Amino acid sequence: MDFELTEEQKAHRKEFFEVCKELEKKRPPSFVGFEAVFEVDECWEFHLYCAKEFAKKGWLGLAWPPEYGGSGTMMDKVLFAEARGYHGIPGVDIFGVQMLAPTLLQAASDAIKKEFLPPIVQGKVMWCELWSEPNAGSDLATLATTAIKKGDEYVINGQKTWNTGAHRADWGFGVFKTDPAARKHHNITFILLDMKTPGITVRPIPYIDGGGPFCEVYFDDVHVPAKNIVGQENEGWAVVNLLAGFERSGMTEIMAMFRDLEELVKYCNETKRNGQPLARDPLIRNRVAQLACELQAARAIAYRIADLQNRNEMALMDASAAKIFYSELGKRFAFVATDIAGPYGQVKTSRWAPMHGAWEKAFQECFITIISMGTNEIQRNIIAWYGLGLPRMK
Repeated sequence: MDFELTEEQKAHRKEFFEVCKELEKKRPPSFVGFEAVFEVDECWEFHLYCAKEFAKKGWLGLAWPPEYGGSGTMMDKVLFAEARGYHGIPGVDIFGVQMLAPTLLQAASDAIKKEFLPPIVQGKVMWCELWSEPNAGSDLATLATTAIKKGDEYVINGQKTWNTGAHRADWGFGVFKTDPAARKHHNITFILLDMKTPGITVRPIPYIDGGGPFCEVYFDDVHVPAKNIVGQENEGWAVVNLLAGFERSGMTEIMAMFRDLEELVKYCNETKRNGQPLARDPLIRNRVAQLACELQAARAIAYRIADLQNRNEMALMDASAAKIFYSELGKRFAFVATDIAGPYGQVKTSRWAPMHGAWEKAFQECFITIISMGTNEIQRNIIAWYGLGLPRMK
């Protein structure tokens, strides 16, 4: 692919960055890390405000077909993600806009597209993902929650867990076992459901520090219209794999690290230890330079993923490779930044905490992207099986 932006793309990128820079001035002080969107009420309200602002400009439907409210190209979508990541701006529903919408465009019926895409592009409905289960481990295909068809409805019973932002969401998308007697991978269906449906109970799972974006979701005889399926009944595994590719590309996360790198370099230049700026320590210089090199590599990978998506050529292993690289880079970044900050790197939000406690929070939360969206061990299996043609191990 050509990595040089066109003049039109440069102009779009400039506008994205200018708008996000202005929104950053309105960002609540309590907004530390993107998970604050789900954890803090005023951050959630800021997220909804940004969503409406982006919807007015048509930026929630970048790279969508015009008949569903879309405009722009896949590269515009990437540049917009860069701007939001750099300035730390929410407003794009990671589940509705980033994952579900592109999946619906490729796999849903016309009726489903017409019903569910407009509220997403208008920023009116927020979504959550209902995949993981308490006893399914890393193998999603072993899920046990059932959706048994009765007439023109599915009746859902069971439990999901580690559902990000389920306590905030209007709607959820999930996979459920619709034929308990059928063989694995051919017995689940991808279903859309209103989170206010009777029988749904959402319970937050608090972190040890009191925060936490995750929830458990219980289903007790939850009735969902049978028309709310994506793809074919019992063939939801194909929809899962399609959506997972969109979930794992990670451009926003990568660009957030570019801003963090600037802050880290500034901290090293301004902070003295033993009478010398940290930036003069050769060990620190080497570690920061290594992060900078790896970040450039991560951006190149994300650009390549966007280019593949634009040409409908993205393979399952491409998104898996990107997810492994940026999630493990995020962990290394959090560890290096916390090391460099020394004891102050362990301080939560206060006047003593560098970057308002962002490094302490990043240190504690950096494991999340390694185990979410399919653990990195699963991603390496996908690369081995589908990318390299290696045999499965029994």
